Amino acid sequence: MTMRSLWVICLLMLPWSWVANASTRLTIYAYHSSPPFVINAETDTGLNYDLVRALTLQLGNQYEIDYQLITRPELNERLAQDKPAIVLWANPAWFQAKNKPYHWSSPLFIDREIFVSPTDFRGKIEQITDLAGSTLGAIEGYKYPGVDELIAQHRVTRFDARSDKENLTRLVERTVDHIVITRSSFLYYGRQQQFLGKMKIVGQPYPSYKRQILLTHHYTALLPDLERALTTLHQQSDWKARLDLYGLKSQ
Repeated sequence: MTMRSLWVICLLMLPWSWVANASTRLTIYAYHSSPPFVINAETDTGLNYDLVRALTLQLGNQYEIDYQLITRPELNERLAQDKPAIVLWANPAWFQAKNKPYHWSSPLFIDREIFVSPTDFRGKIEQITDLAGSTLGAIEGYKYPGVDELIAQHRVTRFDARSDKENLTRLVERTVDHIVITRSSFLYYGRQQQFLGKMKIVGQPYPSYKRQILLTHHYTALLPDLERALTTLHQQSDWKARLDLYGLKSQ
């Protein structure tokens, strides 16, 4: 008897209930490591963990979910290699598939990029060109339309940081004039003692955007189940309260 024949016999002998109940293993990636997405990695607190736990409950025993935090460059490399990926808090404007288009979930909440300055700054950043002649704290690896052009023209000096907290600290220390940060992160950090009352929003020239879940073509069959789970989630008072806690709006 060949090994192949033996394997087939063993498979046929498995209890049907075991085969029917076998779950699909999913890895959900997140590349946002600042609050409110990650507040404390050691205690699994933050929106990344909240959403993964909620989806685990909503999707049920059919799926087994793993969570992995990676950097944006690591995510870009994974997508470039056409590897399977389910990515939290993304937006179609930031990710373009070269071959097979990505799938996108319904929106999770609305966010936007904002400009923040020390409280004694008297100006406004109503348009990107108002940044001319200043120094700007930004996040490493992120692109900012309009700002990138000013940097290329040597009209703005950009200083990169690996986290929003690092940029906020630079702003308090006056090593940069302004920072660009997501509204969701600033709403969290702005209430912390070390930053409270020391900075303010001075401009929101970028349009708001929807944070969604990106799925590569490997997960076409998953999308209906995911959408049903999200529809249920949006109707739950606990999830709405969680978003309200961080000052976020689902629509």
